[in-house]
Amino acid sequence: MLSIQKEIKKHGKAAIDPIKIGNILCTFILFVFIFFLSTTIIYSSEDPTIEYRVSKKDSLIKISERILEEPLKWREVAKINRLKDPYIIQPDQMLVIPVRLLRGSPMDGTVTFIKGEAKIQKKQGGEWTGLKLGDRINQGDTVRTEKNATLEITFEDKSLLFMRPDTLITVATSQKKGVFAIVKSIQLKSGKAISNIKSATGTESRYEITTPSAIASVRGTEFRVSIDEKSTTRAEVLDGKVMVRAQGSGVEIKSGEGTIVEKGARPLTPVRLLDPPRLVDKKTIYKDIPLVFRFEAMEGTKTIRAILTKDQDGKDILFEGIIKVGEAFTISNLDDGSYYLIAYGNDAMGLEGKQSEAIIIRFRANPLPPFIQIKDEDMELMGRSAEFKWLKVKDAVGYHIQIAKDKGFTSIVEENKYYKNDTYKTGTMDYGEYYFRVCSVADDGYEGGWSNIVKFRLIPPPPTPPLEKPSMDKDSIFLKWRNLGEGITYHFQMAKDEAFKEIIMDTKIEKSEITFKRPKDPGLYYVRTSSIDKKGREGSFSLPQSFEIERGFPYKAIGIIMGLGLISLLFL
Repeated sequence: MLSIQKEIKKHGKAAIDPIKIGNILCTFILFVFIFFLSTTIIYSSEDPTIEYRVSKKDSLIKISERILEEPLKWREVAKINRLKDPYIIQPDQMLVIPVRLLRGSPMDGTVTFIKGEAKIQKKQGGEWTGLKLGDRINQGDTVRTEKNATLEITFEDKSLLFMRPDTLITVATSQKKGVFAIVKSIQLKSGKAISNIKSATGTESRYEITTPSAIASVRGTEFRVSIDEKSTTRAEVLDGKVMVRAQGSGVEIKSGEGTIVEKGARPLTPVRLLDPPRLVDKKTIYKDIPLVFRFEAMEGTKTIRAILTKDQDGKDILFEGIIKVGEAFTISNLDDGSYYLIAYGNDAMGLEGKQSEAIIIRFRANPLPPFIQIKDEDMELMGRSAEFKWLKVKDAVGYHIQIAKDKGFTSIVEENKYYKNDTYKTGTMDYGEYYFRVCSVADDGYEGGWSNIVKFRLIPPPPTPPLEKPSMDKDSIFLKWRNLGEGITYHFQMAKDEAFKEIIMDTKIEKSEITFKRPKDPGLYYVRTSSIDKKGREGSFSLPQSFEIERGFPYKAIGIIMGLGLISLLFL
């Protein structure tokens, strides 16, 4: 502009050469453009800075040696501050210095939670040693979690890094730059890590997680990053924002969004994370083993990740499973206590959705359900009552018994809530189908889970075959009764007394008749029969039928007497 004004004064407006003036203007505009462009490249509004007040005897080189990570970058400070002579600065002059240029001090992490086996390598190629609660994690350390292990690292700025099983990381950078900034860089080599970053008041935080296929840069947020065996990176943001960069391209992921980056490719456009699946039919208290949990999945859900933990934050994982939509998450062994159930939905891209609320699960199995001692063949019972026996349960002071007409036990026909023994006989019931179950009762009144349901049927006994009048001859007796059909056998008894305490014949036969030798001894005899079905179940005996063996004429005795008489006459 000064050159233009000089030309006007020297020659006047009419004498000004337009081409010359145009060249001067172009040169000036180009100079301004280059100046501001270079300034934008080196320093932008996104680059956090500090202001440094110059003291007496300060020089830019001395200041750089004192506070910069790389003192030779004093020239960059000079350019940012537009110093005409970079060697000359004045006392009380304010210098703008990017935080990234400042010298940092290491900022360690501490193991604040560990479950299972986790190890640390202090230097590349060094020995792996086991980690324990309270151990320090330094810049440059490599950490890994083994199968079924989880680990939480808390850094000095209160930010958290949670490692899931089979995860490998290296803490590439972890520094605090005076009171001005915190810089961390985590290399995720395998597995899945969850970061929860809490911004410190008045402090700029720079945090990034790098994988073989992408870089995720964040400020004050909670997010998950994982890398699979194909080096595909998945990033899911739960709170805040994350910038994911790869192959010279970047996408910003907002809260509730996620993206994937395949190795050698650019990040995909972010997609909305799935809402969490809902637990179906939640119970106030769970009593039965196995525990079975079913979920109502949201639209787009391909699989569900379910975990049962001891803590509400989902760190102390006891059981974990990936199930297909419609399948159940089953736990076969668990101690009595309170737990938390957390679930996530996974979409077709493999992105893990939002976390469900931690649902409290109260479980008490003790006292255990009684084990009923009954065989399958005994489930059809003859008569109007049934008897059940079970093994005595430790810690049980009594039992609660139910008998119903339906499997859901909505139609109870007999119930006893305070039964003390381990054998139970029902009252008289109609013939038909029933269901039986029993649970143990603790001394505090708590009822454990129900036993297996026993389905049984009360059936009438085989009919009693009525006896016909016996027929006799001098050598044998013949008895007959009504034939009850194919497959039925018969039980025949003969006794000297009507109560059948003195049984003289006891036999089982297939025909509905019997012939036996006529008893020698005179007197009254009693007979009875019962029927036995194909399964060996015997009905009631018929009413006793009697017959009499009469005393015969005493020819023998008379002959003896007559013989003795003749002998006596001969000796007289």
